Amino acid sequence: MKILGPFGLIILVFVGCTSVEYQQMQNERERLREVYEEARIKNDRRIPKDRLEKEMLGTWQFLGIEVLESDLSNEIERAATSLDELSRKNLTIRFFEENGIRFYEGNNGSIRVTGKFSVYVERIAEVLYPELGMNRISGIRPGAFLFNDRSDGIFGGPPGTSNVLISVQENQLHLTLGAGVSQTPTPYGWVHSDGIRYSFKRVE
Repeated sequence: MKILGPFGLIILVFVGCTSVEYQQMQNERERLREVYEEARIKNDRRIPKDRLEKEMLGTWQFLGIEVLESDLSNEIERAATSLDELSRKNLTIRFFEENGIRFYEGNNGSIRVTGKFSVYVERIAEVLYPELGMNRISGIRPGAFLFNDRSDGIFGGPPGTSNVLISVQENQLHLTLGAGVSQTPTPYGWVHSDGIRYSFKRVE
């Protein structure tokens, strides 16, 4: 049996310490990577959220409805869209901020609505989906006011569960119901592959 001398024992101790230190370094690198990735994802979501919440401030006049994809026949589709557009020809909605809280107020003939709004950003397969959240203070539900939808499902539920995608492009605001997942992101972060888009033009 070979007995290690003092020098051999020193080498073994040194190698053992090196292995422990190396593992600690690897663990620290992994922790930092996870922290960085979490911060990057939060930043990716915050940028379009902040941009949209600023760009949508102002007053918007209803412009029109576009069916991006539908199983309905053209005749039924045109009739339904025409009725919706006719009932909204005088509809305006104003998004504004007071004391750091964001509000909306809408008018459509004798109908008046008020409430709070926010933008949430979902990330699905590296594609960002900005969603509009609206909480009523007075008047009819925001889904009924904007889309003639009486259900609670459009804006209901906890933050991030809205199914209304929102975008602002130059002087137009687009709200899209039932939009599908795009395979190719755009500079705006997402593309509508189906759904019904309600468009508004900036008037103030």
